[in-house]
Amino acid sequence: MTLAATTVSIILTFGTSAVIDRNKKDAAKREMVMMIMYDMNKAISDIEDCDKNLKEFFDIQVDIVAHPEKFDDGYYGLLTSLPIFEYPTTTENIFKSNIETVNTIGNILFVETVTMFYDTRARYKTDVVDAFLQQGEKAIQEYESLSDFNTPFFSFLSQNYYMLLRRYFEQCKLMMKVSDEDLEVFSKEREILEAEDGESSAQITERNLDVRQQMTLRLQQAYKEGKKALE
Repeated sequence: MTLAATTVSIILTFGTSAVIDRNKKDAAKREMVMMIMYDMNKAISDIEDCDKNLKEFFDIQVDIVAHPEKFDDGYYGLLTSLPIFEYPTTTENIFKSNIETVNTIGNILFVETVTMFYDTRARYKTDVVDAFLQQGEKAIQEYESLSDFNTPFFSFLSQNYYMLLRRYFEQCKLMMKVSDEDLEVFSKEREILEAEDGESSAQITERNLDVRQQMTLRLQQAYKEGKKALE
């Protein structure tokens, strides 16, 4: 083999290795980005469900306040309209605990925006859902307390959080060039993997329904005991 041929062979070998390494890094980056975008999209969808619950709760509340005789009949509707916001933190934990995240993704602004999204999601749960449940569980036990309960405040707060989280989400999609079609394809693949390897989105939804059912039974019992004490 001539010197020229040897040189070309070495260049091709190292060049091919560099291309392979770069492709692996690009694939790892894309996978991490899509995992995060999928997680963010699911959170936004769950918050939309919470907003619907808050609206349903308020509609029933207004009807009961206008017609006190409907309190007993409307009580179960109030219970089933209480918002539930539980979410897996696997992706968030991987994102925050991996010191190579910034290097892998290669976009500091994206990393900062995702961090703000996750911090805001946690505050939404605390400030909106947990606070609503804590105050709402007491408010629905009596007509007087229900009529004074400020549901619109929580709806307003929820909408503000939603718009902020939606803005973070759209910014991240733009920064990383993630289309709705990309997200839809990845979501379907992800749901299949979750169903095979762990807790799927459907299972999480089912678990949330179990939480709601247990909470409903507990509050119904408290309501019955309260009525019995007044007799």
